[in-house]
Amino acid sequence: MAVVSARGWAALLRGMLLLLAGGAFAAAWSAGLYASALVSALAGLWGLVTGIAEAQRPKLVPVAAPMPAPDPAHRERRLTALLDLSPAPIVTLDEEGRLHAINRAARRLFGAADLIADPPELLAEAIAGEASGRAATVAIGGRSYALTTSEFALGGARSRLAALIDIDAELKAAEAATLRDLVQVLSHEIVNALTPIASLSRTAADMLADEAPALPAIRDAVGTVARRSAGLQRFGEAYRSLARLPAPAFAPLDLRELGDDLSRLFATRWPDLPLVVDAAAPIRLHGDADQLSAALWALLQNAAEAVAGQTGGQVELALWRDARSAFWRVSDTGPGVAAADVAAIFRPFFTTKPQGSGVGLALARQILLAHGGDLALGESDRGACFEGRLPIDPRG
Repeated sequence: MAVVSARGWAALLRGMLLLLAGGAFAAAWSAGLYASALVSALAGLWGLVTGIAEAQRPKLVPVAAPMPAPDPAHRERRLTALLDLSPAPIVTLDEEGRLHAINRAARRLFGAADLIADPPELLAEAIAGEASGRAATVAIGGRSYALTTSEFALGGARSRLAALIDIDAELKAAEAATLRDLVQVLSHEIVNALTPIASLSRTAADMLADEAPALPAIRDAVGTVARRSAGLQRFGEAYRSLARLPAPAFAPLDLRELGDDLSRLFATRWPDLPLVVDAAAPIRLHGDADQLSAALWALLQNAAEAVAGQTGGQVELALWRDARSAFWRVSDTGPGVAAADVAAIFRPFFTTKPQGSGVGLALARQILLAHGGDLALGESDRGACFEGRLPIDPRG
């Protein structure tokens, strides 16, 4: 339904008034009521005059009030306040090679209100030399900073804007979190191992204090203490092997040959368990053959233990490469990794095996990370699947 404006309603009422006034005038004039006819004529005349006046009045078109022009000083103060809130020091390098402190963090770091009179050595060169958007690392006052740059124009002059991120603070926070996790794991494992040892030792000591000690029971208690102590010793050795992993000695190697050697060892260790190897072509790369063998063997051993006692179980090893990386995949037909354990499987000393050390996967991943690659849990329709990636030449 159409919406009628106020002006439209007024015109409609004036038209009705003229119509009624005309009818009343005619009726009164015919009846000889000349006074009434005069009143009707005056009412009609008034409606006609107001209609003409309304038609001649210009229509008012609503116009939005003009927005006030932005205040440059206010905008600059707002931008300065936002920059001062940034914890990262921000500096600019002008066309003449001068460094300027832009925000509070930069003024505090360099002890300058604006122009940095004595900037750190090579900082200006690092800002000028880095491509826009690329990251570099610089040392300032004994601390390491990640440097990111971008270009901008101000008043026709081109400058470079650089932000400095304190890497040392980030590294210390990460180290503290890692140390807390490590202490928590170590304390958990050690307490779990020492609690039964202490309990059985007290029990054995109490039994020895009896007038007629039960030697078989004492023998069992001491044997259990010896086994648990040996387990604690193995845990310590596993931790030491993980903590003292040397840097890889890079040399040319063929990953397929390494896989062939391990498949022969696998057949000797598990003669009744088939190992299916898929590696058609040589895969040459640079790496530490001993460390990579240890990492791959840990995965094969985990896979073999996962299908132990399973009828028709098997382990698969696939090796391949592309233009830049080499890959391996170790999969099995075992029960797979429980969803609740996915986030913890690479955590040192985490294990679901009664006699496991929880070092194999963590050590394998650490070896691949040291080679510039990575190890991850892959997707599989059955069993577990671990996929490793290695750069063909980590030096280039």
